[in-house]
Amino acid sequence: MIKTGQVKSEADLTRKLGISRVRVNQIVRLLKLSPQIITQIEKFGDPLLSQVVTERMLRSYIGLPLKEQEDILQKIKS
Repeated sequence: MIKTGQVKSEADLTRKLGISRVRVNQIVRLLKLSPQIITQIEKFGDPLLSQVVTERMLRSYIGLPLKEQEDILQKIKS
């Protein structure tokens, strides 16, 4: 919504969605994971039938070099 201009900032997004600024920030940070990880997670569908991967697990990989993120990709695929 920020990219498309529907809202101007994360603060606007929090008001529109009715969730906390912290929660929006957590979600936006998850989008910084490698595109391969995001694609693999999207293949699971929504909602997940089981907790193959958790947000808490993914948070530890945010900001790591892409090479190190491959570890989580292998865990997700297996």
